[in-house]
Amino acid sequence: MLTVAGTRPEIIKLADIIPLLSRNFEHVFVYTGQHYSPNMKDIFFDDLGIMPDYDFKCNVSDISTLKERMVPTLQQINPEYVIVYGDTNSSMAAALAAEQINSKIIHIEAGVRDFDYAVPEEPLRIKIDEMSKYLFAPSQFCATVLTYENISGRIFFTGNLISDVCRRLSKNSKNIPKDDIPEEYLLLTIHRPENADNPHNLKLLCSHLKNVQYKVVFPVHPRTKQGLLRHNIQLPSNVITIEPVGYADFLNLLKGCRLVLTDSGGVQEEAVILRKPCITLRHTSARWETILLRANILFPPDREDSLQDIVETMLATKINRNPYGEDVAIKTVEILKELIV
Repeated sequence: MLTVAGTRPEIIKLADIIPLLSRNFEHVFVYTGQHYSPNMKDIFFDDLGIMPDYDFKCNVSDISTLKERMVPTLQQINPEYVIVYGDTNSSMAAALAAEQINSKIIHIEAGVRDFDYAVPEEPLRIKIDEMSKYLFAPSQFCATVLTYENISGRIFFTGNLISDVCRRLSKNSKNIPKDDIPEEYLLLTIHRPENADNPHNLKLLCSHLKNVQYKVVFPVHPRTKQGLLRHNIQLPSNVITIEPVGYADFLNLLKGCRLVLTDSGGVQEEAVILRKPCITLRHTSARWETILLRANILFPPDREDSLQDIVETMLATKINRNPYGEDVAIKTVEILKELIV
């Protein structure tokens, strides 16, 4: 059995299941290096306690290149099963490589949908699901979606791996007071190209934020920082910018905030897990279960109503359900032990 990952968010989500797979199966962990930097050891080993058996250090996102880099190693190992996670280019490349060498595909985080083909990840998710023998859905909603599609593989609802990682790390971490963080604040993250690379959307978001009657803490993603500088866009005075933070520090910020505004799919998940209201700064979302629970609401930059009004509405929201389950890694591995004999 072989697991492929390629991005930092995947590493975080796989942190609990990789050791379980290694204990229960003859298992190899491959990292493509789609997200590559020399300090990846800190993320793999020091912070999360896992280390890849192979690190290709590709530093590219082209699917064909990633696949070509993987195929010789996969041919040599010849795994019966290849596990891929989510909807990254590395996962798509791994699925194509697995198909080429006649390995069976296991897809973790299956059934996630934006229902919008303009979203780059959407065709990848659908294609991987169609190719997979076993599909593990992160929510009951995602499992239901799969029953409406042309899926030949077996579907299981186990939950979202981030649920256990997020709760474990947030429980073990300590809130460390910082001089630049107010006692009461909203948290903001922006990184998707549709916002970070779009001066029109950035200006609209700044205009909305200016009318929010709370301090807003904003760990500025490098991509967004470049967009703001390139287009000479000034953030409003109630927005407090800080440098990007590691995952544990981000969870501390999320735990301490009253509400989060984001365009990140992962943050939408973490928000509902930690019972924090979420406003998603996009026209669409792949986390519809959080919207159906009214823990999350869409607020794209071109909305004309008041963001402040939406903030007040969401602050009054009571979140009493986590749609992503618990003990997810354990449940997933137990099912795999029954399937793979």
